[in-house]
Amino acid sequence: MVRQKDYIETNVYDEAKKRVHHIYDTHDSLAVCFSGGKDSLATLHLVWEVAQERGKKKVKVIFRDEEFIPSVVIDFVQSYNDKEWVDMDYYCVPLLSSRYVLGTVKEYVQWDLKRKHIRKKPEYAINLREGEDLVLDQYSSDGYIAKRSNLKGKVAFVTGIRASESLIRLRASVNKLNDNYINASSDKRVSLCKPLFDWEENDIFKYFYEEKIPYCRIYDRQIWAGVQLRVATPMVSESAKKLDKLKHVDPVLYEQVVEAFPEMLLQSRYYLEARKSMQREVEKYGSSIQGVKQWIEENIKEPDWKKKAKAELHSIVRRRIADKGAYPPDYVFKHFRNGGFKKTLMPLPKSQRK
Repeated sequence: MVRQKDYIETNVYDEAKKRVHHIYDTHDSLAVCFSGGKDSLATLHLVWEVAQERGKKKVKVIFRDEEFIPSVVIDFVQSYNDKEWVDMDYYCVPLLSSRYVLGTVKEYVQWDLKRKHIRKKPEYAINLREGEDLVLDQYSSDGYIAKRSNLKGKVAFVTGIRASESLIRLRASVNKLNDNYINASSDKRVSLCKPLFDWEENDIFKYFYEEKIPYCRIYDRQIWAGVQLRVATPMVSESAKKLDKLKHVDPVLYEQVVEAFPEMLLQSRYYLEARKSMQREVEKYGSSIQGVKQWIEENIKEPDWKKKAKAELHSIVRRRIADKGAYPPDYVFKHFRNGGFKKTLMPLPKSQRK
């Protein structure tokens, strides 16, 4: 039977609270993954509302310090660490990440033990244990943190992810008929729960206004700078494309980024020229799937990432058999060129197909 979208006589606030109650009912431990951003802030306060209704005195909170984030965000997170109802575990552990430089995606490690850090870790931060020599990634960090934070049984990591932010997040939220806001993680004990998945940005700020919840002032700076309202490291592909705007949002962080990775200065200065170069590359590599494969061979140097890119391309080729129009070669090429090969490429919307 084909599923159809329909409207119900309720609102996103009430439905989100019901979901949080259900998450408490179906898990042994619950922790809010807090970033200091608007979505996770709304999630944290909503969970606190439900926690109080259930007679709980505190909410467990996980903060993963990504090192290259604005000081105003760090200060905001630390202000929540001081609240009596927040039980926060503040992590500063090596985490594999990526930086985007003029079309090339390179690895780097947050809190790399082999590199000078841009600031000191808080005294209360959780670091690697003595003798541990590891670099976490997005797949291994959930299990590691659940264990280090002594979370028992079936664990719920509650996030502020919203479906309207990207097609990938939308697809993850609609691929299940029941409890579609609860997804599996790489660790069998951990579920990733998104009670605000159907909220829009206006719902977030309406909630802040009605509940008198101050938000992090990084958003005021971003509005004046004309950039997306987002808390993220400035080196991921979407943020790096507007790295020059960081000089207006947080000039100190901008200097720290280019000092740690001088090649990011090229991204800041020459992105517009790089866009013209990308168009030439689209003409060269984006005319066929074979051209995309050639680009992967020539431009992705890290063996693990090249392996992931080839696997993603192979998956796309299989999906093109069923719907070739959904994956035109130039669309596929831009996906890889922009560093998106670590995620599944969604079909091109029918309205954008030729």
